Amino acid sequence: MFRKQGLIYDYKWGRLEGEVVFGVRAIVITELVLPLIQPASRHIGSALIVVGLAGFIFTFAPVATSEISYRWNSFVGTGLRQEKADEALIERARAEEQEKEQTQILAQELGVPNSYFSIYIPKINAKAQVVENVDPYDSKAYLKALSQGVAHAAGSVFPGMPGGTYLFAHSSAPAWQSAKYNTVFYLLKQLNPKTQTYEGDDIYVFFLDKLHKYKVVEKQIVGPNDVSWLKDVKQGPERLILQTCWPPGTSLKRLIVVAEPVK
Repeated sequence: MFRKQGLIYDYKWGRLEGEVVFGVRAIVITELVLPLIQPASRHIGSALIVVGLAGFIFTFAPVATSEISYRWNSFVGTGLRQEKADEALIERARAEEQEKEQTQILAQELGVPNSYFSIYIPKINAKAQVVENVDPYDSKAYLKALSQGVAHAAGSVFPGMPGGTYLFAHSSAPAWQSAKYNTVFYLLKQLNPKTQTYEGDDIYVFFLDKLHKYKVVEKQIVGPNDVSWLKDVKQGPERLILQTCWPPGTSLKRLIVVAEPVK
């Protein structure tokens, strides 16, 4: 076999010619240098693995910890939380049912038509059913409602909600006929608003088997075409607005009574 360095001797050839080269350089590298390099390489590789593993753990340990904690708490705590939630809902439903029954009993004791939607004003002994969502601009619709009690203006809110609950008992019918529609609110003029020396008269509204209490805070007489009280009834704080004809039995003007909820 020939190389640039010369001829490597093979005893089978039977003769020797040329330069005999022994692989001294390769032997030196193999026998002396590699034993020194290999351990260092192994240490460097191990160090790189350790550093990489540490970086991986440092990066993903918080995520893994959070995930494990979440799943463990979900596994252990879901049943307990669900049980507590169910108990709370049952207790709340029981309390609401008791409140509903108590409100119905109270309505019966006071002689109020129903606890679904009715009004009760103790000072003037006014008790009437409220017909909801009546168009105040449709005389046919509100005359029919007023023959049953008091009308709730369509577009105004319901008791317990932010905004104005607008109840009216007026009509544009002739005086001799309007009397049968307006008797419920004829005595609204007797109600007095809250002052520094007077706490204001009470008004109670039953709605969906809940009782809402109000105190009179304002009373005004306005023109027959003044509809400003119907504006912005879905805005502002909770309030109750009552309207009837003034003077009683006529349609010359309107009497407005405003009350605020008692918390």
